[in-house]
Amino acid sequence: MGDCPLQVKELEKSFKKKLGLSSFRAVDSISFQLYPGEILGFLGPNGAGKTTTIKCVLGLLKPSAGKVSLWGSHPAAPEVRRRIGYVPENPDYDDLFTPLEFMTMFSSMRRLDMSREQMFVILDRVGLSKWENVRIRSFSKGMKQRVSLALALQSKPELLIMDEPTGGLDPVARKEFRDIILEENQRGVSIFLSSHLLSEVETICDRAVILSEGKKVVEGRLEDLMRTEDHYRITYRVSDEQEELEIHAALLQKTIDDLRVKGYGIISVNPLYRSLEEVFLSATSGVGR
Repeated sequence: MGDCPLQVKELEKSFKKKLGLSSFRAVDSISFQLYPGEILGFLGPNGAGKTTTIKCVLGLLKPSAGKVSLWGSHPAAPEVRRRIGYVPENPDYDDLFTPLEFMTMFSSMRRLDMSREQMFVILDRVGLSKWENVRIRSFSKGMKQRVSLALALQSKPELLIMDEPTGGLDPVARKEFRDIILEENQRGVSIFLSSHLLSEVETICDRAVILSEGKKVVEGRLEDLMRTEDHYRITYRVSDEQEELEIHAALLQKTIDDLRVKGYGIISVNPLYRSLEEVFLSATSGVGR
C-alpha cells in the first residue's frame, strides 16, 4: 500500500532485562494503519507500548518482528524522512540555541530552501513571535513544545507524528495547538497523534487505536467506538412539548409501540453514546490479569 502514510503489521519489540537473563516484550504483535488525510488517535496507559511503537515508526528502534512502512518504504529511508514532521513528548534541545538558530540549522540539514522571513512566519504561527532570539535555557516545557512544532512544520510535512504534543501547555495553548493540527489536516496532512488527553482526541480524531500492556485492544472510528449497542434515546412529542426517554434495546420496539398507542408522535430514535474516557477505561481494565 504505497499510498498509505503508515502501516504497522504484526509489530513486536522486546528488550533484554538486566543481566540479560530474560526479555520484556513492550509491543506484542500489533497491526494498524493510518489512512491518507485522517487523524488517528494512539492511546494507552503508561507502559502500554505507545512510545516504543512510535520509535519503531520513526526508524529509531528496530522491530524484533513484524514490519513498519511509511508510504510502502522503510521509515529510515531519506525520501520518507523528508515527508514527515515529528513532535516528541520530551524535547531535549541544547539550551544555548535560540528557536531561530535551531530552524536555521535544521533547514540546512534538511536542505530546505527557506528564508529567514519564512522561518519568522512559522515561529509566529506557533506563538514564538517574540522569542525567536531568546535562548532555550529560559523556556518552559510548553515553550519547548512550540519549538518542536515549528521544526516539525518547517518542511511542510505530509505526515505529522505527535507524541503528547500538548503536554505542559495551558488550556489556551492547547487550543492553539489543536487549531494548527486541524489546519494542517485540512491541508491534506495525515496526523498520528499519541495523547493522554482523551477530550482532545475525542475532539479532533477520526479513528483511534488503544493499547494495553503492549497489545492492541481496540481500533475503530470514534463514532462507532463511542456508540452503545444496547441503549437508545427516544424523542417524542406530547401535545406541544417534547419529551425524551432512554431505554434498553430489548425494550425498544415495545416502548415505541406503547408511545404510539398513547397518541404520542415519535420524533427520533438514536443510540446513546459513551465518552471516550468510558471506552478507554473499559478497554484497558483487567487486560492480562
